[in-house]
Amino acid sequence: MTALAAFDPEARDAAPILRAAGVSVRLGGVSVIADADLELHAGDLVLLTGPNGAGKSTFLRALVGLVPASGEVEVAGRPPASLTGRAAFAYAPDEPALYEDLTLAEHAYLNAALYRDPEAEARTLDLLRTFGLGGRADEYPGTHSRGMRQKLALSLALGLWRPLTLLDEPFNALDLESQELLADLLRDTTRRGGAVLLTGHQRELAGLLGARVVAVRDGRLEPQPAEGERAAPGRAAGGP
Repeated sequence: MTALAAFDPEARDAAPILRAAGVSVRLGGVSVIADADLELHAGDLVLLTGPNGAGKSTFLRALVGLVPASGEVEVAGRPPASLTGRAAFAYAPDEPALYEDLTLAEHAYLNAALYRDPEAEARTLDLLRTFGLGGRADEYPGTHSRGMRQKLALSLALGLWRPLTLLDEPFNALDLESQELLADLLRDTTRRGGAVLLTGHQRELAGLLGARVVAVRDGRLEPQPAEGERAAPGRAAGGP
């Protein structure tokens, strides 16, 4: 699957880019995620919130097949473990998965080659420049700070322009300026027709991103009302 085409507003009414139905995860005999349902369409930006240990990261890993789960998951209509399914999403874990013996530029080249998308290399290098790392592309990530490694991981994921982008705690370790840059990049991804699902525990993220919010509580997904839709004191949400 190639890079995203221009955003088509009517794509919101088409089949979902991500469909998760009845997803459950048990680790060590303990229920971590229970019967979770979630759909993302073109242009969607969804923030998963919840305290540490709520199951946010586990849910993302289940969506991409990194932990065993029951239920159904489809990315662009395909199982995420299939070749076409894998080609439809980019995923960045909470701890950047990098090659310590490759430079930043070599990471960009390898990532583009793995996805068979030559243009992704130039896009990734451009993102590194956006994050202030353009002059350090010949350096190795092992010499860089946690925040710089995070910028590389994000550049690799966002440079692919996949229909679905999954980011686990992407704002961690970023300075304020880089957080604002990332928010702009995520909104731009959705404007091009991509869907973004990310995790985060910072309360201000929803406002910064303008994202739909889904809370993870006791292993269950609970959609949150949008700003301005919260029930008035003493009135139940959705009540008269």
